[in-house]
Amino acid sequence: MQATQHLHVPPKPEPIPPGSPPGDLPVDPDTDQPEVDLPPLSEPIREIEPPKR
Repeated sequence: MQATQHLHVPPKPEPIPPGSPPGDLPVDPDTDQPEVDLPPLSEPIREIEPPKR
């Protein structure tokens, strides 16, 4: 007897509207902002130098 496997099939994504320009970024509906990597808001902290002997 063969074991039956049930695979989860995700729903098809919504088609891209014909008027949208190519390369649109996905937008999270909660934030309404595109998902992009932003640089940190503050300058990076300098590493502490060890004391000189």
